[in-house]
Amino acid sequence: MKYFASALTGVALLRAASASANTSGEMPNQYFDGMAAKLIMAGFRDVQMVDQETNTLAAYDSDGSEVLIVVHPTSRQILRQSFVHSGDQ
Repeated sequence: MKYFASALTGVALLRAASASANTSGEMPNQYFDGMAAKLIMAGFRDVQMVDQETNTLAAYDSDGSEVLIVVHPTSRQILRQSFVHSGDQ
């Protein structure tokens, strides 16, 4: 039974990763694909690339507010996030 639970957990993680790639649109490389998956796991949805040069992504938070997210180019840390619509703050 222990192996069955482990197998199910592995399948669930693979499905979550593939779902994140499908819901986040086309990411330009694996770094941003991983970043999109991390954001989805943190509660964001509809993650989209805005500007690869400035490491800027757009997503919707758990309240449905559109957010611009700037990430560190290597550490996958969120450097800054700001609401697109001032009424969402």
